[in-house]
Amino acid sequence: MGIEQQIPTEDGLALGATLFSTREHPKAGIIINSATAVKQGYYADFANFLARNGYLVVTYDYRGIGKSAVSNQRDKRLTMSAWGERDFAAVIDWCTGRYKELAWHCVGHSVGGQIIGLAPNNTKLTSVYCVSSQSGFWGHWEPKQQPKMLLTWFVMIPLLSGIFGRVPGSVLGGESLPAGIARQWAYWGRHKDYIVDRSGRPIRDGFERLQCDMKFLSINDDTDFAPPRAVNALRDYYCNAKTAIEVIKAETITDKTIGHFGFFRKRYEQSLWGGVLDWLG
Repeated sequence: MGIEQQIPTEDGLALGATLFSTREHPKAGIIINSATAVKQGYYADFANFLARNGYLVVTYDYRGIGKSAVSNQRDKRLTMSAWGERDFAAVIDWCTGRYKELAWHCVGHSVGGQIIGLAPNNTKLTSVYCVSSQSGFWGHWEPKQQPKMLLTWFVMIPLLSGIFGRVPGSVLGGESLPAGIARQWAYWGRHKDYIVDRSGRPIRDGFERLQCDMKFLSINDDTDFAPPRAVNALRDYYCNAKTAIEVIKAETITDKTIGHFGFFRKRYEQSLWGGVLDWLG
């Protein structure tokens, strides 16, 4: 079981977070960055596993999601870039400020690996392990999947955001996504450089600043959300980090589909989670 926490952001929001630990003197700290529209509770089994193996682990919800939800879905502070620039940055400061004696690592799932490059204090991280993290530009998908991506970025998300002030969770398969976050996400997905400013210029300073060790895990049956070209593209953003890509062949692990979300399910504790421990050393 974890201990609930509140982490304040510089722009006046409070993030719901959870602290997992089984040791008085943990060997290091790990921050878990969630995927888009996925609540932190999804990672609780994985966080407990890391805690049992000696780590202090922090999960949290981005603004607008789960325990960090806000009452006004159209609040202008709700953007995807703020997930990195404000939220992840606040969590890094909170962790490194309270537990100065620990080296801090990050495990990022999907967008959780993207926003690392947006945090101004990301150089406080010792290493990063990304699971199915990718550039969301539609052109990185295989031709047969591109029409679906184009429909998502150009029609579905803008239309639903305008009508409802959010993209319903039933559409995303997770939590509802506030309009400002969804619209920026779709704007990025329409652009070949993906993470860009309002003028379409690539945002890369924070990505290029990071020089730590980074592992990118690509799962071969995760073709709907993180195909290989998309994973490789994000890796290239972190051009000064010591990066490596590992491809997981799902058929050698299970007779089920691992896909985009399977890695963090408890049934893969024995087959996949140990790789994170090996990475952390």
